[in-house]
Amino acid sequence: MRSKYAGYMGKVMLVDLTSETVTEYPWNDEQRELYLGGKIMAARILCDHLTGKETAYSEENWVVISTGPLTGTGAPSSARFNISALSPQTGLLASSNCGGSFGFHLKKAGYDALILKGRCRDRRWLQIHDEQFTFHDAADLWGTKTRDCQEKLSELTGKKKLGRLCIGPAGEHLVKYASIVSDERSAGRTGLGAVLGWKNLKAITVTGTKTVPVYDKEKTTAWCKKWFAYLQGHPLTGRQLPKLGTAGKWKQREQTEQINRRRYGGANVPRGWWLKGELLWKCLTNWKYYGAAPFRAC
Repeated sequence: MRSKYAGYMGKVMLVDLTSETVTEYPWNDEQRELYLGGKIMAARILCDHLTGKETAYSEENWVVISTGPLTGTGAPSSARFNISALSPQTGLLASSNCGGSFGFHLKKAGYDALILKGRCRDRRWLQIHDEQFTFHDAADLWGTKTRDCQEKLSELTGKKKLGRLCIGPAGEHLVKYASIVSDERSAGRTGLGAVLGWKNLKAITVTGTKTVPVYDKEKTTAWCKKWFAYLQGHPLTGRQLPKLGTAGKWKQREQTEQINRRRYGGANVPRGWWLKGELLWKCLTNWKYYGAAPFRAC
């Protein structure tokens, strides 16, 4: 449903994995005003749909992949997307967000969100290009790790610039803390990779030719430049986070007892020094920044 507001593509698509059909889900401007942002949009959609009888491994456990109005506009730190569904860990509504380029490319294809319902009859991966939704056999992808899978998806689509998300062997085997991975970023909370594994959906790719509408491009560009400069000049977001990520804050958090161990029953983590950013950054290779990310924080 088209929007009068800039920042929105105006379409939310309901993808039936069982019948391999796609319809538009009604989402109007009044709802956009009330439920701003991808996470809250997903919460409203799932609240309207779920009855309390569904489980994480059920066809009626919808998976909502959503973006916000700033995604694709060039605003600082807006290159993220949200995934919500019932968690296999808790059975409760879960939300996990991810960096990378998938949200940007989803908007370029013309969509603010995808809703996945049902369950694929066989192992599948989904290819989206603008208005085209194509299901493919994922037999050759099944069992691959996330990096290998994404490289193969680029080969299969013939695209170097595309949005990709996939699960690895953990998701396929319904490991309850399995992630959904996009590029080298991860929607790592709540085990939603296992939900895609149960649904027999290995991966989604998305490409598009559309442009995200911006109300006042000149003012928006000036605003973005201002805040990019501020973030890059700040000692935390300009120096520590770009080099060490949020792991660079481990030492301070450990000293102030902010590390969650045994439900905050213990302040110190055994061998926790292995998790400090000063050591982890040496292990990172080929780190990339996506879209409007002035720094990394993971």
